[in-house]
This record gives sequence, structure tokens and C-alpha cells, in this order.
Amino acid sequence: MRFFKRERKVGLALSGGAARALSHVGVLEVLEEIGIKPRAISGTSMGAIIGAFYSMGITTDEMKSYIKSMNWRSFLLFSDLALSKTGIINGGKIEEVLKKFLGSKTFSDCKIPFCCVATDLVKKEKVILSEGKLIDAVRASISIPGFISVVYLNDKILVDGGIIEPLPVESLKSFDINLTIASSISFKREEEKYAKLLGEGLSKMDSGKKESDHYQKSVNDGKKKKIFNIKRAGIMQKRIPESLSVKRVIDTSFSIVQQELVKYCIKGADIVIEPEVGDFGFFDLMHGSEIIQRGVEAAREKIPEIRKKL
Repeated sequence: MRFFKRERKVGLALSGGAARALSHVGVLEVLEEIGIKPRAISGTSMGAIIGAFYSMGITTDEMKSYIKSMNWRSFLLFSDLALSKTGIINGGKIEEVLKKFLGSKTFSDCKIPFCCVATDLVKKEKVILSEGKLIDAVRASISIPGFISVVYLNDKILVDGGIIEPLPVESLKSFDINLTIASSISFKREEEKYAKLLGEGLSKMDSGKKESDHYQKSVNDGKKKKIFNIKRAGIMQKRIPESLSVKRVIDTSFSIVQQELVKYCIKGADIVIEPEVGDFGFFDLMHGSEIIQRGVEAAREKIPEIRKKL
């Protein structure tokens, strides 16, 4: 009796995560090195950008070269910071980058079958985009609520797919695949780093509170109103650790949401590659090369498991 080895049809799911998700480029590079060619790719948010580029035949070297050469600091500072009705960035600069690589190509032009995920704001449900112009679909998938303006597409109001499916494993199953590899960013380093910083900040706050209380007790009783104002100002200032910032609050908030949702998404993957990029911010595009290298490191650690399952 002869047994036939089942052909492995690999599908690749790429998570969102803004700048941190540039690590997917490193993951793709390692998969190429060991001879894995995905039969299908799905992506959410930044994962949608990288997935679309790769599906179109844009190489990892080309992506790395562009990421390294781009003046991201200038791009972020002058990225259409004009308040629109649906976001503080209207998306024009982002669309220029997408157009440079995708032009007017459609999903049918992809060399590797591809889909990306967005969220329908009206129906409050996931939308899998796999037809029409790539640039429109990807632009919808990266529309971070409140930051990047929404996209009106196919009679739908669409925003970032990460709201519902930050790691599009389930969406990938619409293709003919039988082994799923998920590349999902990890926040372990962020948790360790920020826990330490916030812990130190809280210790300083407690110390500052004692000094403030001592000062307030020594103030003349006849200036009660002034004491109250000093006390209120002290509370507002002392309760916020110096290690906190607007950027850190945004980064950590996005991380919490993504981590919780990914717990459910990740269950459908056969192999999970998790680049540890939590010590970078969601908008740290200027550190792209370092982030990509984290993807390389994470993927190489998984090579034995990948070969075994293949």
C-alpha cells in the first residue's frame, strides 16, 4: 500500500501594527531563504501594505531599500496634517507612496493571491477586500480611526481592519491553502520596558506627594483658597509619571487592543512567528531597518518548526 505525502499549500497572514509591522519584511526574507513561497497572503493595516507589495512581485530587497532611503521623520511631520472630518491625516502622502508601488494595479494582477481586511463602520463588521484596485483596498485597511481619514469604497465607510481582525488568519482561509503561517508582532519588550519606567515614575510620585503635603501643612491658615489651588495643581502634576508621554499613551493603548484581539485570531494558525518589537513605537518608521532585523531573528528561530511541519 502506497502513502502519498500531502502537498503543503502555505498561506501567510501578516498582522497590523504600524511601524512595528515592518518586521514582516524580515520574516518574508527568511521564508524565501528556506524556499517557502506562499500560495496566498492576507494582511491587515501595515500587513496589508507589505502583503500587497510582495504579492505584486516587489522584492524584500526593494522594500528594505525604500524603507532605508525614506526620510520618515519629514514624512511624518508633514504628512497632510490637515484636520479632516474623519481624521487628522487626510492620507494624500500615504497614497503617493502606495501609488509609487501599486499604481492602478488590481487584485487580479497579483502574482500571489492576496486579500486585505478593513472594517465597515456602518455595519460594524469585518470586510475582506479581494477585488478591484489594490491601492483603494490597502488604503482602507490602514485607516487608523481618528488618525487617517476613512475610505468610501463599494458603498461602505471603511477603516482599519485591525479593529476586528489585527491578524487575518481567518480571512486567509478563503484561499486554497492547508498550512497557515502567521507573522504577528510581539509586545514582550514593551511590557518589560514600560513596567520598569512606570514603576520608577510612581516611586518618584509617592516621594513628591510627601514633600507636597509637608509644604501645604506649613502654609498660613488664612490662605485656604491658595492652599487648595496649590494642592490641586500638585495632584495634577504629581500623579503623572515623567516617563509618560502622548506617544507612549497611544503606543501602549494600541498594544493593549491588539494583544487582546490577537489572542482569538492566532488560534487558527499552524505556525506563529512573533517578532519582538514592543520597544519600538507604532510610528517609529525611522527605525525601519532595526525592526526588519527583529523579523529576521524571529523567523530564524522558527525554521526547525517550519521544516518539521512542511
